[in-house]
Amino acid sequence: MNKLGLLLGTLSILLVTPLAASAAKLSLTGRVELTSALSPVGDARVTVTFHGHEVGIHEYTTTRTVRARTDEFGNFIAETKVSNRRYTWTHATVEIGETEISKKTQTQSICQTDPTGGCQSEKDFQVRPL
Repeated sequence: MNKLGLLLGTLSILLVTPLAASAAKLSLTGRVELTSALSPVGDARVTVTFHGHEVGIHEYTTTRTVRARTDEFGNFIAETKVSNRRYTWTHATVEIGETEISKKTQTQSICQTDPTGGCQSEKDFQVRPL
């Protein structure tokens, strides 16, 4: 009887204690450069919106938006965490804001799914000079 009480007590503690939620990561790394000279565009505002749908339910769509800025070499990283395996991420809309040397641009990037249920992508983006 003592072992049964100990087992039931342990099980009740496990059921009451919230388990740490596992998370997946959405990540897009890239480089922004001018189309004419392929020179980097520093300090550009980059807005990345990841698009997906609930696993098995294509009619239920969802988005996650992340903002970033390019460094002096035109590189940026936009990433966020989401519920593990709840969504299938399909693509990302990338908006690059106007700078002193470049025009505003909007484009899309395909999401490469990873084993955690997130997506990791890397892409170079070209923007037109002013």
